[in-house]
Amino acid sequence: MRTDSTLFLIANCAATKRVAAGEPVYLRNWSGSVRQRFRWWRNAIEGQHYTMPARDCYAGDAWSQVLAAEDTSRGKSQLWVVSAGLGLLPADFPIPNYSATFVNSDPDSVASDSPGRTDWWNLLVEWRRQTSGIGSITDLALANPKSVFLIALSAPYLTVLKHDIVAARSVLASPDNLLVISAGIRAIAGLGSSLLPIDARFENLVGGARSTLNARMLRYIVVENNSQNLSAAKISAALTATAKGLDSPRSVERLPLDDNDVATFIRPRLKETPRPSASVLLRSLRDGGFACEQKRFHRLYKTIHLAQI
Repeated sequence: MRTDSTLFLIANCAATKRVAAGEPVYLRNWSGSVRQRFRWWRNAIEGQHYTMPARDCYAGDAWSQVLAAEDTSRGKSQLWVVSAGLGLLPADFPIPNYSATFVNSDPDSVASDSPGRTDWWNLLVEWRRQTSGIGSITDLALANPKSVFLIALSAPYLTVLKHDIVAARSVLASPDNLLVISAGIRAIAGLGSSLLPIDARFENLVGGARSTLNARMLRYIVVENNSQNLSAAKISAALTATAKGLDSPRSVERLPLDDNDVATFIRPRLKETPRPSASVLLRSLRDGGFACEQKRFHRLYKTIHLAQI
């Protein structure tokens, strides 16, 4: 049993922010190369005076599950956040309200292609190193080689950070000390058993919307296991055995909406502060049991947004 280690809980940020967090800074307001946009973005973020701890700024069901996981392991864990706009941050780091993401279809996406998103993350790493000394998960692992890292990231975030996470695995005292949750991702070169075997069947175990599955599994693993005994091999084997007894993924039957119905859903929500992104609204619509194709929804969102400016 490890007695000299910390459990690092690492999760991607939430698109939903609290109203009290102030007026947001939108990445969509800058165009140009990745480096140009990053320079303007960094200046804008550093010029914000209204900040609050990251843990208090983020909101939504998935984030509440992350906080619940931290609460379960309180005194034994540290919570860190992967943010497309701000980099790798401890949860108590003061941040402004902002909108930036690695999701390509979002108007606040950091770049339109994979190399661009990787370049953006590398710039974030250097920024954070300059301000706090820790810019990447590898940096955190080098400083805490005997600790356990339980990471929950959506597919767009894991795709950008995969090389960083693989490098972090190699510097830990044991590769078993790194566990990665990203439902539906079957394999990442270099991660081996650290990538836990989680798919949509686990909705039948932890409940909730599919969009919150990673966060719910993070909480489930922390609740069901002693943090001092967490290992990738042990948890992977337990999850594989559990999956055999789970029913097939829930079928999602949603009611199709025409353009007028979708527009009626979007309009009042674009008047909220902070204004939710198209991706956030589409998830909300689908979670409510309705259907709309992603491209059609984003087209309507953009049209309505431009009409309201």
